[in-house]
Amino acid sequence: MKKNLFVIIGTFLIILAILFYTYYSYQKMQIIANQKNKQYESYTQEEILGSSLMSLIHKAMDENEKNEISKDEHNRYIENQENSIRIEVKFLESDIIFDMEAIYALGAEEFIKNYSNIKFICTQKEYHEKTKQIKYLLFEQI
Repeated sequence: MKKNLFVIIGTFLIILAILFYTYYSYQKMQIIANQKNKQYESYTQEEILGSSLMSLIHKAMDENEKNEISKDEHNRYIENQENSIRIEVKFLESDIIFDMEAIYALGAEEFIKNYSNIKFICTQKEYHEKTKQIKYLLFEQI
């Protein structure tokens, strides 16, 4: 009788431990998502200058490298379901939307030289469904 009671209590404790660990992992994932989103959303709240936009592009590129996001044949990051970040920019003089990799490849110095005092505004943002982290930002020149 005691043996059965110990098995039942042991099983209950193991299930309880698994539930607590799952809840802890979920909370930790939410905290990380909120911290990362705060960093990026500060750029999306108001108009920013081209120099700030280039800083944001650097940050996104570094974040993708750190998270080991793979690239396609055009050297663009491939979106994943968790932590990839993609930034695109639309300029007034063109109907083409440029991705961050193209801007970065042309050179940060050149971009800052031409657009450092130009204002941009975030017109679209999307989040990963799984982690609720920012996955896409579209900035348009104003």
